[in-house]
Amino acid sequence: MAGAGIEVQFNEREFQVILDALSRAAMPDLKAIADFAGGELDYIAKQAFEKEVDPVTGRPWEPLKRPRKNGETRPILQAGGQLKRSLTWEAYPDGSVIYGSNMVYARIHQEGGRAGRGQKVLIPARPYMGVPQDFERRILNDPAILDLLGLGGGND
Repeated sequence: MAGAGIEVQFNEREFQVILDALSRAAMPDLKAIADFAGGELDYIAKQAFEKEVDPVTGRPWEPLKRPRKNGETRPILQAGGQLKRSLTWEAYPDGSVIYGSNMVYARIHQEGGRAGRGQKVLIPARPYMGVPQDFERRILNDPAILDLLGLGGGND
């Protein structure tokens, strides 16, 4: 093969950008991704409170049985705002995230069930936490996540 050959030239800066992107994609910061997912879950829950709908199905919450004495309606699950304010998340290095509330009544409002003395009161389920079907797509298409994976455009 005398006389045959190819010459390869590369821009060292561009090569380094490619190597850096591959490195980030191979070993992404899973805690940062989980933290981002926690923030997205928080946004979804806060929207559920604002719209008074199940964040997974989009079904409206059951209305309150008793309006105020003057006939005015009030926001559901927001009398003092404590439940909504109690929502928080914890992100972990393995990429997992725990999202929820430490309020003792959080579960009964999320899932519904009997409560009160002698379990005489039936509380309807009014889910405010949940993972919608498009959750993964929303996360994986976000520019911040693409940057964390080394796939975004802001890596020069």
